Amino acid sequence: MRIFFLLFILLLTGCQTSVDPDKEIWIYTSMYKDTVADLDKEIRKDFPGIEFHWYQAGSEEIAARANGEIMAGGIRADMLISSDRFWYEELSRAGMLHRYKTTVFDQIPDLLKKSDHTYAALALPVMVLTYHKEAIKNPPKTYLEMGNPEWKDKFTTGSPLSSGTNFTTMAMLQKNYGWEYFEKLRNNGTIAQGGNSAVIRRVQTLERPVGWVLLEDLLRLQGKDDRLGIVYPEDGVVTQANIMAITKRHPNRKLAEKVAEWLYSKKGQEAVLRSYMYSPLPGYPAPRGAPPLTTLKTFEWTDDFIKKTTDERTDIKDKYMEIMFQ
Repeated sequence: MRIFFLLFILLLTGCQTSVDPDKEIWIYTSMYKDTVADLDKEIRKDFPGIEFHWYQAGSEEIAARANGEIMAGGIRADMLISSDRFWYEELSRAGMLHRYKTTVFDQIPDLLKKSDHTYAALALPVMVLTYHKEAIKNPPKTYLEMGNPEWKDKFTTGSPLSSGTNFTTMAMLQKNYGWEYFEKLRNNGTIAQGGNSAVIRRVQTLERPVGWVLLEDLLRLQGKDDRLGIVYPEDGVVTQANIMAITKRHPNRKLAEKVAEWLYSKKGQEAVLRSYMYSPLPGYPAPRGAPPLTTLKTFEWTDDFIKKTTDERTDIKDKYMEIMFQ
C-alpha cells in the first residue's frame, strides 16, 4: 500500500496542465482497434469541437503505461477502459480514481461495479473454447477435461502474464480447479503464449487445434472462417469485464463524465454489441451470433474472489510461471 500512497501523491502533483480540459480527452483502452474506430466515429458526432485521443493496447500495456506516467508525475489519460478488473481494484483502493455515479449505475449488477462509484463494467467479453472442425470431430465440452491425456499437444491459451482476459480466466479456473489443473495442462504440452489472436492463429494452423479464446474474436470471423467451432463449456463460460474509470488528471472532470454517460447510452452500448460483447445493462440483446448470456452457465464472481485475486495477483502469476514454464 505504501507504493500506492506514493503514486497517489505523484498523481496529485502532476495534474497541472495547460490544456483546456473542456476541449480534449485522452482515453486509454484495451478494446480492439475496430471497436475504437467505431466508437470514435460515433462519439465525435455528439461531441463537436472535442478532440478525442485514444491509446489502444493490451490491458497489461495500459496498466504499465499508466503506472509509469503516474510515477513520472502525472497520468495523461482522462479515462481508462480495459479488461484487468484487479488493476482497477488497486487504483480504487489507492484513491486514484474519480468517484462518479452514472445515471445507469444502479442498473449494473453489483459484482460488475465498485460500490464507491470509482469504476464499473462497460462491456462484458466472454471466454469460451474453440476448435478446428476439420481436425477435431468430437470437441471438448468443458475446461476441466483439457487436462485429460486425450488432449495432449492439442490445447492452447493466451498468456495470463500479458493479457488481462487470460489472467482472469486463469485465476477463475485456478480458484475452481486448483493448481493441479495447470500442472495437467503443462504435462499435456499446452502452449500459453500471446493474446487471443495468437490462440486463433494456432488453432487455424493446427499447431494446437483447440484453445480458449474470447467469444468476440470468434464471432468476428463468422462467414470468414467457418472451420472454427465454438464451445460454450458446460462447466461455465468465464465472464470478463471491460472496466471504465475516470482518472484524476484534471480538477475539472465534467467532460469525462459526459463521455461516460454517452458510453452507457443506447449509442454507446450498441457499439459494444457491434463489437460482439455483451452489455452489462438490462434490455440489450446478445451480440449477433451469440446466445443470451442468461442461458449460459458461468463461473461465479464473488467479492472474496475479487479481493483475494487483487491481493495475491503477483503471487498467482509467479506460481503460474513456476508451473507452466519451469
